[in-house]
Amino acid sequence: MTRQFSVWTPGSTISDMMLPLAAGIFVFDGIIQNPDRRSDNPNCLVRGDDLRIFDHELAFAHDLVIGWTPPWALGGLKPMETNGNHIFRAGLKGRAINFRPIRAAWAALSDAQIADYEKALPAEWTDVARAAASATKLI
Repeated sequence: MTRQFSVWTPGSTISDMMLPLAAGIFVFDGIIQNPDRRSDNPNCLVRGDDLRIFDHELAFAHDLVIGWTPPWALGGLKPMETNGNHIFRAGLKGRAINFRPIRAAWAALSDAQIADYEKALPAEWTDVARAAASATKLI
């Protein structure tokens, strides 16, 4: 019998093996400004120490927010401080997290690679060109 993925629930815990991945997802959601991985809407599947995230429809909406602060500026991640606003917030708080691999993964994304992501959008998607440019600029 194959173990299936199940939905992350408020009672789920971040194991030591899962810690680097959960921290990476938390940082990812902060950078892409994804407010939609909350306790009441986890958008995350778990199987043992493995995690899968999905549903990023609210990500990159930063240019629609009046008074928006970028994630790298003081106060830019303030909404993630509230318990329940991110599924991993409580489980990561107070844990020793090695941010070097996360930093290295983001640093490995070249400007050319990021530009290629934007170029990969179908030509028919002209109505998302501005949003795509804004998203790649944020990254």
